[in-house]
Amino acid sequence: MPNYDNLGEVFKNLRTNRHISLKQISNERVSAAQISRFERGESDISLEKFLIALSNMHIEVSEFMDAVNNYQRTEQIRFMSALIPLEYERNIAGFQKMQAEEAWEFSEHPDIYRHHLNVILLQSFICKCDATVPFPEEYIDEVTDYLFTTEEWNMYELILIGNLYLFIDIPLLHRMGQEILKRKDYYWEIGSHKNLVTITLLNIWETCLHRDALTVALFYMEKIEPLLNDETDLYKRTIYLFLSGLLHYKQGEKQSGIEEMKNAIQIFEWVGSENLANNYKKDFERFVR
Repeated sequence: MPNYDNLGEVFKNLRTNRHISLKQISNERVSAAQISRFERGESDISLEKFLIALSNMHIEVSEFMDAVNNYQRTEQIRFMSALIPLEYERNIAGFQKMQAEEAWEFSEHPDIYRHHLNVILLQSFICKCDATVPFPEEYIDEVTDYLFTTEEWNMYELILIGNLYLFIDIPLLHRMGQEILKRKDYYWEIGSHKNLVTITLLNIWETCLHRDALTVALFYMEKIEPLLNDETDLYKRTIYLFLSGLLHYKQGEKQSGIEEMKNAIQIFEWVGSENLANNYKKDFERFVR
């Protein structure tokens, strides 16, 4: 666990390592004396003054917290990182083991609701690996209550939606997508959030198409297109090409839709993304008859 009793010491280490004096980061809103007392652990400073001092040192809050954590990954980051190889291997037993651990943690620490949310998140991975396993309806209710009583949706909230979308009905999923779009300008300031937002919206668009909710699907097509202005982002732009082809096909523009989908699959094949190519081939064969 990080030691929050040494914030002043961490601050001083970062400042002195950069050869920055107290005078250089003080101004009319935060004095050198206030910063000095904070560094020595003699007094706290307000959040506003702390952020001003950090900004004057050109240090991001995330960088400061990395130092507080001794540059160790947080428990939640370790949890999320463990999901990646299990998903690739479709390792249901591994997900179940993690789920049991999170359930135990929640029973021991019921005030840390994140552990229960992790149980729900892991259930979504289990259900995606084995379609015969039902996803409990009450889990959707619990996640919905959590999301719409949480003022700011950050990376974890986006990950929840991005993995539970298969189990959420279209009206509720659309409501969540609209909430994400309302916060788009905030997310766009953070690179990792920006990427996750686009992927989540693509997932929502795709499931709308799979469920023939074409009016909602068209809404996301129009909202996502302006987000893909980086020509180097081949992965998301290729998915967009496939999904736009599927939408056109379902709208009756069969020939142009088929060509777009085939082109997207071809791109994945050209760049050696065989798994992606095969996945979208299955989608193509499922819908095009």
